[in-house]
Amino acid sequence: MDMDGLGWLPFLLAGLAFFFLGLDSIKDALRGLASRSMRARAAAAVGSPFRAALLGVSFGAVSQSATAVSFVLAGLVTAGLLPARRALSVVAWANPGTALLAYLAAVNLELATLWLIGLVGLSLRSSRLSPMRAGLQALLGVGLLLFGLVEIKRAASPIQGAEWFVALASVLQAWMPLCFLLGAALRLLIQSSSGIVVILIALCGKGLLQPEHALMVIHGTGVGIGLTVILLGGGLHGEARRIALWQAILNAVASIALGLWLSIAALDWVPSLMDLLRGAGMPLETALAAGYTAQMLLCPVIGALLAERAMPLLERLAPERREDSLAKPIFLSDEALDTPDVAMELVEREQRRMAGAMHGVFAGARLDAAAIGSVDAQRLATSLGSLGEDISEYLTGLSGRAMDSDSLARLRMLGARHQALMELLHASRDLALAAVALPEGTPARALAGQLIEAADAMLHTLHDAMAGSDSLEAELLLAMTADRSEQMEDIRLQAARGALGGAADQSGVLYATSMYERCSYLARRCVEAMGSRQVAESA
Repeated sequence: MDMDGLGWLPFLLAGLAFFFLGLDSIKDALRGLASRSMRARAAAAVGSPFRAALLGVSFGAVSQSATAVSFVLAGLVTAGLLPARRALSVVAWANPGTALLAYLAAVNLELATLWLIGLVGLSLRSSRLSPMRAGLQALLGVGLLLFGLVEIKRAASPIQGAEWFVALASVLQAWMPLCFLLGAALRLLIQSSSGIVVILIALCGKGLLQPEHALMVIHGTGVGIGLTVILLGGGLHGEARRIALWQAILNAVASIALGLWLSIAALDWVPSLMDLLRGAGMPLETALAAGYTAQMLLCPVIGALLAERAMPLLERLAPERREDSLAKPIFLSDEALDTPDVAMELVEREQRRMAGAMHGVFAGARLDAAAIGSVDAQRLATSLGSLGEDISEYLTGLSGRAMDSDSLARLRMLGARHQALMELLHASRDLALAAVALPEGTPARALAGQLIEAADAMLHTLHDAMAGSDSLEAELLLAMTADRSEQMEDIRLQAARGALGGAADQSGVLYATSMYERCSYLARRCVEAMGSRQVAESA
């Protein structure tokens, strides 16, 4: 295909599309694997520094992309499959693994990526492999992400043989810092540090570039890795963004440190890294590859030196959003499962926490702009769904423990309430989406807004009832959720007569009223399932 002019642009756009599609696929698929047992196995896989280092080196060697490693690990952390602190170690050690291609320049990663996409994609069509669907989807996401990077590299491939590139190589001989900046820029364009090393080896072999200048270009690629990760990770938040930033920090610090060393060596104050490598008898090609390897090995060294300060620093740079923090249980403990009464108290706390945040799904649908705030309603709903799944799995584990009849009755009550809470979350989200879909400033939107406010009040009262020690809040919620079928029927008649707008508005109002009724019913179920004597009497 002709790559002259703008012929490279389709490859770049397609590469970016596949990259982000693969990234989203990985995160979505990994959520399906995020059971407590899977988290335990993933934590065990990186349970020691040695195992974390081995996994990181292997991951980097297979993917041949520090960028890919960063985003796949960010997906693992987001899904709760990998502890963030261990992920930082895996990220650091993945960098030396990417140096493999500098020694094996003939490896065709595009072919391996196509095999991966083809085999995994066809496997997803097999019903026999349905139990492995989440894992296969995650692998397909990895394949799409890597294919995206391959296409981005292809868009930049004409640079390698361009006349201006050869001319620029001659300019580099005059100013060492320009070599560093070029390395960063090339890494942004070509998306492969090891690929750049291969190009530089060829240029040095032709006498177009001095080894020291080539090594400075290699050092500059570390800053380019950091810039790439930051640019592509602009949509990440919380722990996922911290993983990306950690990759950027490690590579930038290693890059700048070695760049300063080479700059000082150029003044003949100290021997350069290239002098040391060539002095050891290494051929030019091997010395350049070893220089890149040394830069990648410096990343885990820096990671170890900054280990104690890493999390506080990253938490300041990428504070976790409240919506994301709600995805993780803070009370549930596997050790408490041996004491069912304690475990059930922890479940109640998590359920209250879930109920207390649920009203946030209405943020984008409120009529009062001051009440909307900065809550990402969809992200909040996803996080609460993940929290709810964790609570469900914890209750399942608790059901297998020996307990007396009173404890069994309490467990059944908690299970019934949790099922109602999960259904209430979905109904509340659907009500919010139905309200947002109605045109602003119309009678239909105003009515849906009133339903949102009423449902919001119900959720606040439900939380108070779950947290309170008496039955007043529960009695109030039971009164709020009493039969309102006549009022709902009046609204439906108004919609049918056209008083609330056209056909689309009528349909939206009818759906919103049905979701409101479902929210009311489910909120009542939650309070009735609380098992309190006062609630039973008031019902």
